[in-house]
Amino acid sequence: MFDPGFYQTVLPDRVKQQCAMQSGHVPVVEFRLADGTVLDVCHIAHLADKWLAVAYFRDAGACQEMDLAFFGYEMVTRVTLSMHDPRSRRLGFEIGQPEVPRTVRADPSD
Repeated sequence: MFDPGFYQTVLPDRVKQQCAMQSGHVPVVEFRLADGTVLDVCHIAHLADKWLAVAYFRDAGACQEMDLAFFGYEMVTRVTLSMHDPRSRRLGFEIGQPEVPRTVRADPSD
């Protein structure tokens, strides 16, 4: 099972490595879920203890509209990283720091 550490460290490192090796190409990351759904991921929006949220392209060819999907880590059965020619794909996976849960207090003076 892919855990939060994979999405925080391994995946971004591999994307950076591939981008350095194939400069000028667009990184594309796809998540295959246990129900057969394939998400063309733009970026990871949030990592929680038991689930994550990703922004994914509705239409990978157009790369104009995105939806947000929430699911448990165990739902991800495969993560695929590929590099595409920018003439065929103008936007791809965006490396950023996903929001990571932190303790929130009801009374800020505590």
